[in-house]
Amino acid sequence: MLGLNKGEVRLVPHATDWEEDFIEEKELLSEAIGLLVVDIEHMGSTSIKGIAAKPLLDILVGVRSMDDVAKFDKKRLKEAGYYHLGRVEIEGKVVFAKFTNLEELTKTHVLHIVEYGAEWWRKHTFFRDYLNEHPDVAKQYEKLKKELAATYPDNESLYAEGKLKFVDEVLSREKPRSFIINEGNLQVRELERVDKVLLSKWLTDPEILRYYEGRDNPFNFEKVEQEFFEDEENVMRCLVEFSGIPIGYVQIYIVEEEEKLAYGYADSSQNIYGMDQFIGESAYWNKGIGTQLVRAMVTYLTEDKGADRIVMDPQTWNERAIRCYEKCGFEKVKLLPGNELHEGEYRDCWLIEHNSKTGVGA
Repeated sequence: MLGLNKGEVRLVPHATDWEEDFIEEKELLSEAIGLLVVDIEHMGSTSIKGIAAKPLLDILVGVRSMDDVAKFDKKRLKEAGYYHLGRVEIEGKVVFAKFTNLEELTKTHVLHIVEYGAEWWRKHTFFRDYLNEHPDVAKQYEKLKKELAATYPDNESLYAEGKLKFVDEVLSREKPRSFIINEGNLQVRELERVDKVLLSKWLTDPEILRYYEGRDNPFNFEKVEQEFFEDEENVMRCLVEFSGIPIGYVQIYIVEEEEKLAYGYADSSQNIYGMDQFIGESAYWNKGIGTQLVRAMVTYLTEDKGADRIVMDPQTWNERAIRCYEKCGFEKVKLLPGNELHEGEYRDCWLIEHNSKTGVGA
C-alpha cells in the first residue's frame, strides 16, 4: 500500500502492482494535464524490477517547455489530490505531490515535471533503464538504500544525500552520443525517442509541410511514433544538428528490388541507396546548410556504406531543392509522372542520381 509520512524513510519489498498503480495514475493525469504534456513515465525505485523501495510512486512528466507548467489546471490537479510543492526549488524541475492525509502530510505520489528530453529527463530515464538492464547493479543500489534507511529512518534529506555518489557513478556510464557525421558545425546522429517533440513541431508547421509530406498531413506525437520509430529494416533515421542545435532530419535506406524496378534499375546488382531530408528550422534556410548536409551524406554513403548510386525523387516544382542536389553532383535521370500524392494531387517527380563511379548522375 502506498503512503509515506513527512520525513519518514521506510522501505517495503517490491510490489508487482506498482506498475498497475502507475498506469491508473497516468490515465488520471492525462485527463487533467494531457494536452500540455509530451509524455508521462514511471521513474524511481518503484519502477526498478525486484528491489525494495519507499511506498511512494515517482512519476516523470515531460513538457515541451517549463513555461507550460503555469498553464496546468491546478484545480483539477487539486481535485485529484495533487499540490504544488513550492518550497522545493530545483532548477529545471517543478514538483507536485499527492497527499492522502494533509495533517500527517502522507504522500503517495510525487510528480517530477521537467522539460522532455532535457537533462533531468535523460538522467531519470537512463538511471531507471540502466538498473533494469543490470540487475546486479540494481541489487547493489537496494543494499545501499537498506543501509541508509536503517541509519536515517527519520531523516529523508540525509537518506537522499547518501545515495548521490552511487547515482552519479551510474549516470557517468551513459555513453556520449555518437555522430555518423561530425564536420565543423554540422552533426548527424541517429534518432532518439526524445526527438519526437522536434519532429512533431516541424511536421505541424505549414511552412515545412509545404515541402515535406504536405500541409494536409500534419504529424502529431502518435503519428510521429508510427512513422519514425517503428523498426524498419534497412532504414536509418537521423537528426541533423548545427552548432549543437537540432535543425532537421535525414533518412537513408537501401533501395529494394521493387523500387529498383519502378526506377528502372531492374537489372542492376549495384548497391543503391535512397535519401530524404529536410531542414525543419526555417531560420536555417538559404544559408548553404542543406548543400553542406547533402554533400556530407553523399560522402558517408559512398565511403562508409559502399553506395554505388544514391537516388532521390524530388517533386518537379521544388526547384530550390533540385538546384541544391545538382550542386552536390546529382543529375536528373528521368521524369516520374504522378509519382507522389501531395496535398490531394499526384505530383510529377524527377528521379535524380549520384553515381559514385563518376561523381555525378549516369
